[in-house]
Amino acid sequence: MNNWLYWSVPERFVRQYLWIMFLVMIFIPKYLFGITYTTMGFLLNLIWFDVIFYHWAKNREREQ
Repeated sequence: MNNWLYWSVPERFVRQYLWIMFLVMIFIPKYLFGITYTTMGFLLNLIWFDVIFYHWAKNREREQ
């Protein structure tokens, strides 16, 4: 987990990372559920999203 702190998104995943982040952080909460995050909620969800994406990308790299 410590590696996550120094990890950057690989170039081939940047477009996917940004698209999914937009969906998870803005589109789905606001337009599907009608809610907006507080500053703390946004930060916690951003960290949660980044950790989940980190694990997904690492597993994807191991598979290839």
